Parts: sequence; C-alpha cells; structure tokens
Amino acid sequence: MLDIEINPEKSISSEKWQIILGMSLYQVIQILKSNCETIKTIQLIYNDKDPISSDYMLNLAQDGIILYFDSHNQRLKLIEISDLKKLKLRYYGNYFNNIPAVQPTFEQIIEIFGITSPGVYDNSSSVFLLRFPGLLFTFSIDFRVEPKITHGIQSLHFPAGRAPLVSKISIYSGDSPNNAIAPEIPLICLNKDIFCSKLTVIRENRNTKGISLKLFMQGTYQMDRETIQEMESELLFNDSCQDVMSVLGTPSSVYYKSEEFNKLALNDNIQSLPNQQNDFFYNYITLGLDILFNSDTNRATKIVLHSNFPCHYNFNSYFMCNFEIPITIPETNQNFIVTPATTLQKLQEHLNIKTQPAILHRSNSTNSVNPFGPTFFYLYEDIIFEIMANGYIASITLVK
Repeated sequence: MLDIEINPEKSISSEKWQIILGMSLYQVIQILKSNCETIKTIQLIYNDKDPISSDYMLNLAQDGIILYFDSHNQRLKLIEISDLKKLKLRYYGNYFNNIPAVQPTFEQIIEIFGITSPGVYDNSSSVFLLRFPGLLFTFSIDFRVEPKITHGIQSLHFPAGRAPLVSKISIYSGDSPNNAIAPEIPLICLNKDIFCSKLTVIRENRNTKGISLKLFMQGTYQMDRETIQEMESELLFNDSCQDVMSVLGTPSSVYYKSEEFNKLALNDNIQSLPNQQNDFFYNYITLGLDILFNSDTNRATKIVLHSNFPCHYNFNSYFMCNFEIPITIPETNQNFIVTPATTLQKLQEHLNIKTQPAILHRSNSTNSVNPFGPTFFYLYEDIIFEIMANGYIASITLVK
C-alpha cells in the first residue's frame, strides 16, 4: 500500500518519488517505471482517433490514483485520488487516512486541514464539496441533507453518526478541477537539462534553412533561490557538431546509422539510396528532436521533430516538440502554419499534397506485432511528414 504525502496545488509524494503538477508525461512515466516494485498496474487512456481531443490519463488502478495530462502540451494538470481505501494519506506528516479499507470522514479532514469555507452541497448528485486552494475534497452522502442558510451563508448539519465520507481528492492548479491548467515544468524537474518551449522552422524561398528555438534551463541562484534561464538560439543546416553542442549541450544519446541501404517508396517506385556508414544522429530527448550529421563533414544535414503521440510506435521516447512550420502557399502567397495539431486532411487541403505515401511497418526482434499499424510518409518540398493511421503527425523530417 502506497504511503502518500499530499501538497495542495502542487504534488503527491512518497519516500522514493514525487509527482508534481506541470511535469511532462515522459517524466511521470519514467518515475512510474522506475518504481514498478510498488506501483504494479498503470493504464494509459487516450483517444486514439483524435489524440488531442481530450486529456491523457494515467490510471494507477491498484493504487486509486488517476493523473490527467493536457493533450496539447503533455504536462500534468490534475491529480485525482479516486479510491481512498487503497492507500495511506498524510498532510505535513499528519495522517488523515491510514487505516486500510476505511475512508476518512468529514471530521477527520476538518481536524487536519481546518476549514476556510462552508463548502457546497450538490443536491442533484448527493455530494458535498469542500475547497481549499488547489485542493478539493468530494464527500459522498447517502442520506438526505437539508442545507440551512444563516446570515446568507449556507451550512450543512449531519445526523449524529452519519458524517459523510471522502470519496475523491483532487489536486490541481487553477480555479477548479474542471478548469485545471497545466503549469510550466517546475524548476525542480529541470535537472540541469535543456528544454524547448517553442521551435520555429526557418524557411526562405520555399527552402528550409534551419530552426529557431526558445530554450529554458536551470539558472543561477538569486536571493538564495534558483531561477530559470531563458534564451533564443538558431541552428542551421551545415552547422558543425561543435556549433550544435554550444547551443544545445551534450546530446542525450548518439545513434549511428545502419550500414544497410535505406529504401524510400514514393509513387509506387522503390529507390535504394546508398547510406553513408558512419552518419550519426544527436538525440535530444527533452527537446523532442534529432539532428543528423554527415560523417565526412560533421555538418548537420537533417533535423527530425517528434510529436510524441501515444498512438505511435516510438511513444515516450522523447518529450513533445512544440513546433511551428510556416509554409508559403504558392497559389495564394499566404502562410500556412503546421503544428503538432495539424492533420493530414489540413495538409492536403492547404499544400495540395497528392503523391502516394511511402509506407513504414515497424517491429522489433522481441515483438513482431506493432499494435499501432504502419505510418505513412508524405514529401512536400524539403519536408517529410510521417502520418499515423488517425491522420496526425508522428514526426517531421527537415532535409537540407
């Protein structure tokens, strides 16, 4: 049974881990995976047909916790403790739910948290709501209650021995759980890595030149407090490895391309392209991108941007890249902006893409079945769109 400390408007934590509002989906999944000895069951719930239409949910079914992530930025917005019989709970070290299979009562909550408002009774659903900043207790009431109003303030009086029980606890940032907003990544979660709040592709005369990044990272101490350092940088094709590392730092990993030929199927023709044996990628997980370098010149020749949607084979290998690609439409001379929310239908409507896609079937040595199915590659000028079966962009490759 998990032993959890709750921190209103911020987090839940145990002795080994802390899950904080604003954390990325990637970070939370890594924490849960590293604590698999105590957290046994994790279910990811999302809309595979339209992955940005609703929140992503991580359901810790055996522990009574549900984590809600904003699907547009993949950051944690709401922590919901939905089954209080499955874990122990404390606030500033004081337990208010430490007896297995017993839900805390209204009196126990008041004793630990105090009371700052009379609460609200919803007669239609028979629940009583008690709010604190960033914290909401939902009490189930299985008996009739008549609210009383004294001096304009509504209050409830419960029969002796019939105090309501807590059925749900919500920890959130914003006005209410229904309107919760995912905060920016907390300072404690930066871990001396570099992150990208926005990436814009630089294009001139219908050619891609490179990328512009709004970066942030841990800054210096000021007034005995750590700060966040922000900066804007550009990376261009033909930049050297040293140029890239001077801006982005050391990559998360380096991947060397296979010696086999790449096969690209376009217009029903298969073309074998000779692969340079030692070409290599710099993988930047927290930025959601890869950079390919030519082995002869050590210069950047390709940039790959990742959307990190759950319905893709490489899900959770990267953070979500918040990219924008301004593409000038020749017929109207207007800009069409491509983002992770852009669908194949919009691409075809605005860019008039009519070529047949290359089709990629992924599998590995341990599991030959890919539950997500193939992805489809569409070429437009010097941009390759990898599209999933639901029509959303899995990745974008920018080619020199």
